[in-house]
Amino acid sequence: MTLVVGTAGAAACGRHDPGTTAASERPKTAAPRPEPSATTRTAPRAADLPKHAVAGDERPAFGTADTMDPGYTGKEFLAGLAKDWKLKLDKPVEQEMPDGKKKTYVHGRGGDGISVSAGYADHQNMSSLLCRTGTNRSGAFAFLTACTRLDVAGVDRAEASSWLDRARKETDSLYEKKVAETGNKKEYVVSGVFTSGPVVMVLHRAYDTYSLRILGGAVA
Repeated sequence: MTLVVGTAGAAACGRHDPGTTAASERPKTAAPRPEPSATTRTAPRAADLPKHAVAGDERPAFGTADTMDPGYTGKEFLAGLAKDWKLKLDKPVEQEMPDGKKKTYVHGRGGDGISVSAGYADHQNMSSLLCRTGTNRSGAFAFLTACTRLDVAGVDRAEASSWLDRARKETDSLYEKKVAETGNKKEYVVSGVFTSGPVVMVLHRAYDTYSLRILGGAVA
């Protein structure tokens, strides 16, 4: 830290004013440390996350997504997903995050509104995957199931598929209950959270759209 002495302080020392000297000899208050950024997200413990569907205003908060597994680019997985579901993958693009950092994304779209978005926190290794599809689309559940089959070391893909089946039933049930209570078809509900190896998965339902989020390093 550079200490800057003002001209007024220098003149006071030259006059040997006792009061001024005493004040100058008082220890200076240390500059306050910067507060943590409002955009910093601390990873929660897996045990503290909901196990069953909740309303949108009770949705869990996760830590910042990080590399799912060192060296895992997801390139082959995305290529296979694009081939099987006739998705057109765009070229990688950089997007600025709320904290000012840039993150690389690969977006893809297919027929009937299905889409995929893969994020790369370090511009190379996959850190997140978002799969979206309409709730009434033929094969919607099969597409989301395909997204849970990430070939990341440590992820139990069979268990992830079973979880997704339960998660969809719970979110649909809660969604229908909320709509019956409010009469609002634009209700928003979120499934319980599934953690496997280095990733966490959660299913969102907003009106007629399912959104499956898969994040790396977002849970302690």
